[in-house]
Amino acid sequence: MIHSFSCKNFYSFEELTTLDFEVNDNAPENNGYFKAKSGSRLSKVETVIGPNASGKTNVLKVLPFLKWLIIDSFNTKPEDPIVVQSFAFGESKDKPTELSVVFEIDGKVYSYAFTLTKQRILTEELKLTSFVKEKKSSKKIFTRTWNNETNKYDFDGENFELPKGFENLLRSNASVIGTAARLNHTESQEIAKFWQRIETNVIEAGWIGDHLLPNSIAQLGEAFDFFSENSALKQEAEKLLCRFDLGLSGFEIKKEKKENGFSLNVRAAHMFNGEKQYLAVQYESSGTKQLFVLLKTILLALQNGSVAVVDEFDVNLHPEMVMALFDLFIQPETNPNNAQLLLSTHSHMLLSKLDKYQIVLVEKEENGTSEAWRLDEVSDVRSDENYYSKYIAGAYGAVPKI
Repeated sequence: MIHSFSCKNFYSFEELTTLDFEVNDNAPENNGYFKAKSGSRLSKVETVIGPNASGKTNVLKVLPFLKWLIIDSFNTKPEDPIVVQSFAFGESKDKPTELSVVFEIDGKVYSYAFTLTKQRILTEELKLTSFVKEKKSSKKIFTRTWNNETNKYDFDGENFELPKGFENLLRSNASVIGTAARLNHTESQEIAKFWQRIETNVIEAGWIGDHLLPNSIAQLGEAFDFFSENSALKQEAEKLLCRFDLGLSGFEIKKEKKENGFSLNVRAAHMFNGEKQYLAVQYESSGTKQLFVLLKTILLALQNGSVAVVDEFDVNLHPEMVMALFDLFIQPETNPNNAQLLLSTHSHMLLSKLDKYQIVLVEKEENGTSEAWRLDEVSDVRSDENYYSKYIAGAYGAVPKI
């Protein structure tokens, strides 16, 4: 589970920006929060709201990028650049990007921080926070720092029990965890497994469902392929599709072997005059197809008790349907493993279901820099306010200036 994450000089976020899932005792006692094994109270949802082009997608990119950096950067070639984007204007474009995240695995709270450029990881540090008799202490697990004089890394990993000579295997564009996990290092594999389970529809170029991106259709095919191999989650998806009253009673996926691989034949089942009829999936609505993709991300996160990062959560979906999907993460019956959801949306009706600790507002300044803040950071915001009405009225900022 995620406690918090931050970025600096990352896409449109020039200054240090932090998004926090952790709440204090002032947060209400309801199903939107849970107590982690570490004792910290965490929110199940954080909802990012703001005008178009304010930076909502950019702040959502932090966790997917960290997922790539921590576990998949090792798969790149040694000479490949790191796919990170600093703030595009002024002096910042030539400065490093800073990223950090606090996450918990089975009661152990890790802090993981990077400083990096396109050319190399400059610093990388992992700490473990311990709680003994209500006292918190932090222990360094490993650090590495690029030394310009020696043209190599200064590495300190005494507390990580890595194999001898490990520092000689480190590459400038691959993380310590990603490298050590390939060497069957137990703790690195546990951390890698946590990050592997983060589900998202966000990629470096933006929202993966954007019809302007070439892989949006491929994502639909991947969802059908996934459901063809996971019958239990396919049944859950069908239940939800029928519940949302789209005229569907299920869908049929046939995977046929071809000379050069497999092909998928997908048909949606509809009830007509009491009989089941089938329609090729390409004739279904954009909302139905969007749901197929979205449910793969949502159901996997709920099953694993992991984190779902979903951009444009409400695209092509009726507001009531958005509320129903949102509720899957709130209710203990559908989220027994305390999965977390980080989403961006223009469906402002959601504000009526949220607390001020679960609302993140994003706004872009005239110089092109984005700012994000959690609503409880705004002074004089009461817990019993109508957040929807006040946001629409512009009381909190982060609304379009038209």
